[in-house]
Amino acid sequence: MKLVADSACQLEPKTIKQLGIEIVEYPMYLNGEPYPVSIDMSFEEKEKLRNLLKEKNNAFSTSGLREEDLIAAYTRHVGEQVISIHQSSSATTATMTTIKKVLDEHKEFDVTYVDSRFLTAAYSVIVQDAALAIQEGKSLEEVIGLIDRMRENARHLGVVYDLFYLHRTGRIGLAKAVLGTAMKILALLSSADEPGTLKSIGKAKNYIQVNQRFLKIIREDLERKNGKKLHAVISMIGPHEKETEDLKREVESLDVETRVEIHYTNHSNMAHIGPDFYDIGYVIYR
Repeated sequence: MKLVADSACQLEPKTIKQLGIEIVEYPMYLNGEPYPVSIDMSFEEKEKLRNLLKEKNNAFSTSGLREEDLIAAYTRHVGEQVISIHQSSSATTATMTTIKKVLDEHKEFDVTYVDSRFLTAAYSVIVQDAALAIQEGKSLEEVIGLIDRMRENARHLGVVYDLFYLHRTGRIGLAKAVLGTAMKILALLSSADEPGTLKSIGKAKNYIQVNQRFLKIIREDLERKNGKKLHAVISMIGPHEKETEDLKREVESLDVETRVEIHYTNHSNMAHIGPDFYDIGYVIYR
């Protein structure tokens, strides 16, 4: 069995290869022209992209997965069972439409399409645990059942430092960006109650406040779901090693079994959230 995912997955290339995940790339555009991106981009290439994102005259965008790329990925695994799991369809209806079109027109593919219902770091931990289940020899039905349970017990939390980027992409108004930057406000986001939809959950003045707010939410989720185990992926872009290492230590100190990994963000997320953020996605197991 093979797992196909998309480049919204924030696991680093080494981990993706170890898990045997095949990635289909989201195209990226700079000022309307195709920009070369790949899940295998080096740190230096990502930093170049990050610096371009920071320039206020540049406009980056992405599009849905391309039909030809999906066909190529599925063709490589004709004769195998394939789970094609992707970020929330509410965030990318074009991708969902394209996948369904490909599967309708190509009956030779034994592909089960799965909407993860989540974005970025939460999507990543769902992909990771599904890939591990496949490596353990779980059946298609068992892996799909696991994904169903994960979707019911996942959450995504994030913090954005570059408010002007959010203004440039139309997510907040100029006044909020100016005021928030002047007051050194960090915007906090979450996705759980409406999977695939990021919502503001407040603001903070520094990373200590950010991480403590995240820990409070995680503890509440563990208590409400009677959690005994937590798997998490933390992703980042920009100089946030200190902040993410602190968050990792805090999560690992919880009185449950934990697996927490930090990964440097892949390219697909940068165009949407900007060049300066970190987030955590996690799944709770009973």
